[in-house]
Amino acid sequence: MIQDSIKLIGKKQNPRKDSLLASLNEVDGLISTFENDFEVWSDFDKWENIIFQRWIFERALEVYKGKKIDLKCECCEYSYVIQSDFKNSLKQECYGIKTGYMIEKIVDEIILAKARRETDGTYSA
Repeated sequence: MIQDSIKLIGKKQNPRKDSLLASLNEVDGLISTFENDFEVWSDFDKWENIIFQRWIFERALEVYKGKKIDLKCECCEYSYVIQSDFKNSLKQECYGIKTGYMIEKIVDEIILAKARRETDGTYSA
C-alpha cells in the first residue's frame, strides 16, 4: 500500500489539500462497532452493521484507486499516529486509529484478491 495514503488528524488539525476528508463523527455505527473487543471488531466479514461496513469498504476502494484520505478523529485534539503505526497503536482508545487500521486491512485484501484473479486463483501469499 502507498504510505501516507491514510492520515489521521485530530479535531484541531487541518486536512491535507490533496486529500478527501472523512469526519468520523458523521459515520453511523462507528462507535458501537469499535466499542467491542478487538477479536470482534477486527473480523470485518462478521460485522453486523452493514452501513459502517460499506463505508469502510468505500474508503478502502478510494485508497486502492490512489486517493488520499484524512480521517478526522473527534476523540483526539491532535493526532501524530502515522499510517505505518496503526497496527501498533490499537491499544489506544482512538476510533480514528481503529478506522485507519480497518481501511488499510481491507485495501490489503483488495490487492490480494486482484493478484489472485490475475493468476487464475493460483497466487499464494
